[in-house]
Amino acid sequence: MKIKNKIYLFSTVWLLLILLLINSSIYFLFYKVTTNGELERLKREAVHIIEGMNVESAKKIDAVNLLQPYLPSNGMIRVINENSKVMIRQEVDSTKPIPAVNTKFERKESAGIYEKNGGKFAYIKIPIIWNDGKIVSLEMTERLDSLQGNLNMLKNVLVIASLFVLIPSFFAGRMLSKLILKPVNSLIQTMEHIQDRGIFKKIPLEKKSKDELYKMGTTFNKMIDLLHQNFEKQQQFVSDASHELRTPLTVIESYAKLLKRWGMKKQDVLEESVEAIYSEAIRMKGMTNQMLLLANSSAEWKLETKESDVVRLCKMTAEQLEKTYNRDFRVITEEEKIVVNIDEQKIKQVLVVLLDNAMKYSKDSIDLIVGINKERVFFSIQDYGMGIPKEDIQKVFDRFFRVDKARSRETGGTGLGLSIAKQIIDAHEGNIQLESEEGKWTKVTVYLPRFL
Repeated sequence: MKIKNKIYLFSTVWLLLILLLINSSIYFLFYKVTTNGELERLKREAVHIIEGMNVESAKKIDAVNLLQPYLPSNGMIRVINENSKVMIRQEVDSTKPIPAVNTKFERKESAGIYEKNGGKFAYIKIPIIWNDGKIVSLEMTERLDSLQGNLNMLKNVLVIASLFVLIPSFFAGRMLSKLILKPVNSLIQTMEHIQDRGIFKKIPLEKKSKDELYKMGTTFNKMIDLLHQNFEKQQQFVSDASHELRTPLTVIESYAKLLKRWGMKKQDVLEESVEAIYSEAIRMKGMTNQMLLLANSSAEWKLETKESDVVRLCKMTAEQLEKTYNRDFRVITEEEKIVVNIDEQKIKQVLVVLLDNAMKYSKDSIDLIVGINKERVFFSIQDYGMGIPKEDIQKVFDRFFRVDKARSRETGGTGLGLSIAKQIIDAHEGNIQLESEEGKWTKVTVYLPRFL
């Protein structure tokens, strides 16, 4: 069953139940009030009879004649003795006798409503002292034809009123279900459009009512934006990877052709070709390893954390690179030891990436600053080289982005190192910031929480 039909059915059933409850309450309340009023009136009439019989002059009048003036217009009066025998029975129309509730003598006052022969009747019984001094039961009964007519009329009024409520509610329910499901239908149509055409599309939102459906639409649009961004990044990654791999493959192909034509005859061509092919193969291997690392890390980094001394790690890494590349690194810190919970090998990988980048774009000495800032540990790598243009600072952590593409082949860069470094720092719940002034300096700062 469609949600629209469920909403319509649910609202209709609830409305019917509410109307049934209200109508039943009105009907039974009216019945109760009316019957109580009839019984009170009969009781007053019976009291008048008793008062009339107690008058001294009334004792000389025959009992039948005495009761005649008090006879209900549509009822009867009976007097029942202690033996439950009817002493007197008077009614207006003897051709249409009123069925009595019973002929039982009762010493206590009683009253009620009963049904017999398809009619409703009200009665009251009051014990009184008869003229001969004996106790008898005075019974007054009245046919409730007017009550039955009023009840029937009330039924008709309630049914008609309910129809006047139900009919507009029927159409209102359909309109309400359409209104409620309008954003949902729009969402479905948009998703079908995306599925059929492969185009990312957001649903239009009405800012007038910021209800749950509006929030659902907002969440969907945010998801579409995220999917679109990821799709574009994926497309860009594939395009960049293809472009980056095409260059070394072209070089390898060119030197392979050269070998095919001249390599076997000329030793210098052979050596040059083998060296070029080997160099490009190593570069491709490094690039593919980095791409695989990025692809795997996009899902989740598995950190093997332990308490490590960041000062010791920075000094050790700087010393290793100094010996390897014969470069000067200055480790600046006011702390002898900073213990933090990290994956030491991966943080060392970040240090190597940042120091390697600094070496590629600066011939001067490089500063490595280590310290504590409030609840965070930080280390900064600052070089005094070519710097980064202001418009490129936000792009340096994108995959395959390089500031100086002309020098990238000379330095061996792939444009993936900073992307990997950022993902490692993100996995440590830290953050990485870059500042630069073009032509003067570049500073990269990594912040890590003290406890992970």
